[in-house]
Amino acid sequence: MSFGKRPVTPPLATAPPGEAANPPSRRKVFPDEIWQGQTGELLRQLGFSPDDESNLAPNAASVNARMEHGRALMEARHAQAQRNAQGAVTGAKLRPFYLIPDPCWNGASGIFLKMTLELYPYDDWNVMFLAANERTARMLDIALHPNGNVPAYVAAAERFMADAQWSLSNAHDEALRTQDFAAYEIARDETRSRVKELAAGFARQIADAWENRRERAESAS
Repeated sequence: MSFGKRPVTPPLATAPPGEAANPPSRRKVFPDEIWQGQTGELLRQLGFSPDDESNLAPNAASVNARMEHGRALMEARHAQAQRNAQGAVTGAKLRPFYLIPDPCWNGASGIFLKMTLELYPYDDWNVMFLAANERTARMLDIALHPNGNVPAYVAAAERFMADAQWSLSNAHDEALRTQDFAAYEIARDETRSRVKELAAGFARQIADAWENRRERAESAS
């Protein structure tokens, strides 16, 4: 499955003598002036600091690196799951299924997921290993891979992403107005959790559908 074109890394700016080079697109989530006074104190109490990774917004280079790292880890998990399956059933074959579907990782939704929420398609919460064929499904009692996107999941996820982007954009505008960036960060974390909950809900539906199919087959036999 392809998750769209990866961001192209922009050229880095050349720093003046005596200054460190800093990619201009790697902006700070909370600008330096926010760290003064009570707002800065509150952010530090929440575990943030002005110069660490948590305060640097993703850029094309960091997203590309994170995607490649996630892909490598997922492939290692897949290989281990495949070995376990074949250890139980000779010839068994598993395929990864991405719960938040491919269309949502492309275009505006994909930018929102990766650049704003810092969520990536190959991470554990978004990957479910399913049976690649009927024999594996029956022998291991694992749901069969749908061999593509599930249209109902695509529609539900796209509706969710549209609502989430609108809601978080409003939260960001409110933070700019009130300078309450801690409230925006809380809203962002809640949105991240809701995306993962949506994926978990799809996973439960897949497992339930397979169980219902198996029970119907057993009743008919």
